Amino acid sequence: MNSFQIIQGSKTTIRISKYLSPLFIVTVLAGLSSVGMFAFIFYPAQDRFQHITALNQTSLHTQTTMQTARQTQTILSTMWNALPDSAEFTDLSLDIADLAKQNHVQIPGMGYDFKPLPHKLATKGTFAFEAAGPYEAIRKFIFELEQRWPYLFIEKLSVETSKKQKGVIFKLKVST
Repeated sequence: MNSFQIIQGSKTTIRISKYLSPLFIVTVLAGLSSVGMFAFIFYPAQDRFQHITALNQTSLHTQTTMQTARQTQTILSTMWNALPDSAEFTDLSLDIADLAKQNHVQIPGMGYDFKPLPHKLATKGTFAFEAAGPYEAIRKFIFELEQRWPYLFIEKLSVETSKKQKGVIFKLKVST
């Protein structure tokens, strides 16, 4: 006889199984309800988590955009404050002439003009002058001109050889 058959035929086994079968059913139902509760709680929580993560990413992007906008605003206000007004424009022409002297460049004459801009927040100032001297000196002068005053830009530039001196003549039109 098989040992399993002995256990099946035992009165103790039958009596215990009468008491354990309801407990087994309760255990299975508890396991199923646990799985159901897990699904009932987990999936909505996962959706909320994804929604909150998306909101967090959006807020981080907005924060980055705002920081960039603040930095840009700071740069623009610094640049705007650095622009000379019309009262300082003549001083700027003297500073350019001094820079030319420092670089051994002659500027025989300089003219300047103001033009109103369509937005009326500022005016466009333009210098027109000739710079004569050795090529290296003029090149250094133009480089320092662009470095010292970043709001100035060269609108027009033409070059001729100088017949009177050894060197070249640059005709420049510089604007703010």
